[in-house]
Parts: sequence; structure tokens; C-alpha cells
Amino acid sequence: MTETPPGALRLPIVPGLTDLEVFARGGYATVYRATQISVGREVAVKVENRTLASERDQARFLREARAAGKMSSHPHVVDLFDVGVTVDQHPYLIMELCDGSYAERMRRCPLGAVEARDLGVKIADALAHSHAAGVLHRDVKPANILYSHFNPAVLADFGLAVLAEVRDASVTLEVLTPAYAPPEMFSHSPPSPAVDVYALCATLYAVMHGRPPRWQSERNPSLVTVLEMFQQPIPGLPGVPDELIDVLRLGMANDPGERPSAVELRGLLAALPLDPGAAPVSGAPYPGAPVSGGPTTGRHPLTRTGQPSPRP
Repeated sequence: MTETPPGALRLPIVPGLTDLEVFARGGYATVYRATQISVGREVAVKVENRTLASERDQARFLREARAAGKMSSHPHVVDLFDVGVTVDQHPYLIMELCDGSYAERMRRCPLGAVEARDLGVKIADALAHSHAAGVLHRDVKPANILYSHFNPAVLADFGLAVLAEVRDASVTLEVLTPAYAPPEMFSHSPPSPAVDVYALCATLYAVMHGRPPRWQSERNPSLVTVLEMFQQPIPGLPGVPDELIDVLRLGMANDPGERPSAVELRGLLAALPLDPGAAPVSGAPYPGAPVSGGPTTGRHPLTRTGQPSPRP
């Protein structure tokens, strides 16, 4: 038997799987590519880096697993095949194996307006489905929207998902992604479906721009700087129709009550008459880019019903 080299990550033992190899690593979990022995298919297995050291941790994992299981029947949510705990007490989820994420796509070649709009319609529909079931995602971002040869967009990682009525905010800041989080996630306000709407709109902006809205670099700024960013306007993007940017601004309103629901966002995006020939946008900075609208605390060119409001 070969010994694990010093400092190397020991591969977990997951019942029913073989040929595990690291696919992706994060602060919260490690994802492996593996083969499911019983049916001979390739799968992804997400193994939490932490062990289930307490009853509270076990209850949280089971809650998340059930939430993810409820959602996986939707065509734009990643399929979940099984859950369990490794022999050394790390919880795991066995899921469909996808080809990549939109985080990779936006770094390689930002999306055009039509593709981003269509992506938004699919993921907004998935969120509408989860919110109707009382489940929040709470970590929508480009890295959690995957694609495969058979499906152009699936929402993954309900690892932060909670039943809406539980209002468990204690897990939020542990794995929060600041670039896609709304202002209320930095306070003690209980999360609501509006959190996912904000994150999806920030994600759609990012996949066209090449980086999150208002973000100046890849590195996370200080908390003070992040909070100051919410007072900055969200600029337009070259080649992207103002109508699409206006919808995204509405979804990123600082006040959760001003944001559309996931169902309303899906309708607003689907109704946009965009030119199928619109070109992708460069992720490079655009000096002097026009800024229509203003800070997300101000008036929006659209109302929640999608009707135009008077422009100043």
C-alpha cells in the first residue's frame, strides 16, 4: 500500500465510489471526480473539509442535504444522487459531474447580453422553485452555476441552503462570498429570498463584465470598503443594452423590499427584446463608460412590475 506523501491531501473513503481524484478545492469543501461502481458513471463527490463534531453540525448537514435533494429535480439544479458520511466523519454529497463553471467562462470570455439574459431566466426559474419550497440558496455566484454537454446551466452547491422559516444566520459569514452578497448579509438581518435575487443579478453583471459589479480587483477588500461600495453607482457596460442593466440594477437594490422576486426577475429578463447578434463584452476596464441610473438606494428606471418609471 502506497503511503500518502507528507503534506498531501488524503483521499476520502466513500462507499460505492472508486478512482477519486481532486477536481476543485475551497475553504468549505473539496470536490473529487470519481466513478460510481454500481453503474459505472463518472460523478462529482463534494466532501466537507470539517468533520461532523457535534449534533448541531449533523443536523445542519442533514438539513442542507434534504434541501439540495428537494431542489435537484429542477432541470437547472445540479442532480444529487446520494449523501452520507465518510469513515472519518466528513459529510459528503454525490452529484452529477459537470464540465465547468461560469466563473471559468467569464474569465476566459465574458458572455454577451443575450446569453447572459438566457442564463438569468434559467437560474431565476430554479430560484423561484426553491423559494416556493421555502429554501434559500444564499451563495449564488458564477462558480456555483455549472454547465455540461447536456445542460447549459445548472445551479450547484446548496451548501448554505436553509429552510426559510429556520432563519439560521449563524452559517452565513463562515462562507460568505462578499462580491455577490447584498448589504443585509453583512448585518444581523435574517436572510430572505431577496438575497438570492441580488446575488443572481450581480452574477449576471459579472459574467458579462468579467468581474463583479463595483469590484476593482480579484482580491477581497476590507469590510469597510465593501460596505462603501454599496453607495457607488453600477455603471453600464459597452455593448449591453441599458434595458438589461436596468433590470440588474433593480435586482441589486440596497433595500431588499425594492428587489423583484425570483418569479418577477424571470419575467423581466424573459421580456427583454435583445438582439441575438449582440457581441460579448470585454472584461477590461472601460474608461468613461456611461452610468445611467445611480446608487442602488436611489430611484430605478424599472419598477418591480416591470413598468417604466419616469427618468429624472
